[in-house]
Amino acid sequence: LTPAEFGLASLASSIGSFAFVLAPFVMGDVLIAQSKRFDELSGSANAIAWVAGFVLCLLLAAAAIPIEHITGKSGLALLVVIAAFRPLFEAALMAPNTRRRIDLAYRRTAFVDGGVILFATILSVVMALLGAGPMALILPPIGTIALRAAFYWRDTRGRISTKVHREFLAPLARQFVVAGFGQYLNNILLILEVLVLGFFATDAEIGLFGLAFQLAMQVNVVIAVQLGNVLQPIFGFIRNDAERQIGGFIRATRLLSSIAVPLSLMQAALAVPMFSLLFEAKWTGSIAVFAVLSVGQAFVFIAAPSIALLKAQGRFRVYFIWQLTQLVTAILAFVFAVNYGSAFALKLASAVGLPVDPNAGKALALSMASALVWAASCPIAVWLGGRPARLSVRSALSIFFAPWLVTVPIALALIGAWAMLRGSIAPLRADIITVTLLGPFAVALSVVGCVCMRADTRADFVSILGRFRPRKMR
Repeated sequence: LTPAEFGLASLASSIGSFAFVLAPFVMGDVLIAQSKRFDELSGSANAIAWVAGFVLCLLLAAAAIPIEHITGKSGLALLVVIAAFRPLFEAALMAPNTRRRIDLAYRRTAFVDGGVILFATILSVVMALLGAGPMALILPPIGTIALRAAFYWRDTRGRISTKVHREFLAPLARQFVVAGFGQYLNNILLILEVLVLGFFATDAEIGLFGLAFQLAMQVNVVIAVQLGNVLQPIFGFIRNDAERQIGGFIRATRLLSSIAVPLSLMQAALAVPMFSLLFEAKWTGSIAVFAVLSVGQAFVFIAAPSIALLKAQGRFRVYFIWQLTQLVTAILAFVFAVNYGSAFALKLASAVGLPVDPNAGKALALSMASALVWAASCPIAVWLGGRPARLSVRSALSIFFAPWLVTVPIALALIGAWAMLRGSIAPLRADIITVTLLGPFAVALSVVGCVCMRADTRADFVSILGRFRPRKMR
């Protein structure tokens, strides 16, 4: 795909997220916060989710042509219509997915989701090779939700009540609205960069940012987001024991930071050799953006577990206020960055040795602003989640910055080793050695160093590794 095609697909997905004010899957968060009442509430909650799904689908589909006319981007209307089906499929997925999360059925879920997502990924590549253009990035993810819903309903057959109780509709709807608006603000924050670029940048520049963003967030999606999904029902079960709940959250996130921070910072250190090996020169503008966003991911990783904690506590208003504050701050920072920060961003990236594309200045400035906003907001989220147990600011900050003490020197040494290799052997060989040998070694060394900083983190890490040993060795 070209950067312009990638940019058009990213814009269509972002418009969909912007339009889905009350996403049906949020009803699952309401049910998890009251997990012991799932059987009596599920039918009423399911009905509300379906109503929300139908309304959102119809509204966005009807707006597709006007959106294309307003933006002036040819082909956008069809992509928006496809994206409009997402809330409908999410409504179908909500109840069985929530049932499985409450049952902690994550092993089977991993197999189902992994298989479906692998199929969707292969389908995207095949569609792109066959000339489907931006449709290759829009259609498969939407289909993935429908397939998951079908698998989950079959797996939970007979264990979900669909009976609607009128007396539960009003209280559930009120909780859904509060939780939905909080989640909506979070959804906007996750795609705000692309929306802002949609107003101020070309399709190609949106594509350069979009590729960098998709790559930079993979560690966060694979580890932190999934951990948040796992922790939320567990926190829900111990909602009335604040000390135990917050203690478990802190212990889990300290282990997470010992892995996520090294991976995120090493991504940034490997940005140039990795892009040189994997992508053509047309994506040069994404390199510096990817490096900056990767540094930002060293803070973003905590967002999903923090959100899971607030939702499990039933503190949807606190969640809403935190997200609203971050959204207002981000809008102001992003608009200022794309209008006035391009030259500074290009100069700064070039000064630290990153290759830059003059046509990607707005995307680079926006990535810097994004990293700063998340770096300020995520420690606040940890502190807010820990307030019921009087978590100190110092403890919240240590989760983020303690791993930096180990990782930053190793990352700088990795960059130095790569530069020395490039000066003594062919650049291609230097890049291959760095990405395949030095990079993994640096990651492993950083993770081990971070894990060993605390005895409880080390014990948790060893316990997790033990679950992967063959049974005869246990």
